[in-house]
Amino acid sequence: MRMQFAFTEDGRRADGQAEFTITYVGRINRKAAEADARRRFEEWASLRSPLARRWSSNQVVVS
Repeated sequence: MRMQFAFTEDGRRADGQAEFTITYVGRINRKAAEADARRRFEEWASLRSPLARRWSSNQVVVS
């Protein structure tokens, strides 16, 4: 199973172009994945370094 969530820089969910994406691979509950994706986005958004944001803008979670 594969789920992907994407967010614009202002925190809105995105279907196309996004600044932050996270992909879940494996067996995971959709509601739990959505909550985790939001938490990870908030952590990403709080990074001050543009370089750190760039390197962590695409995440993959394997469960």
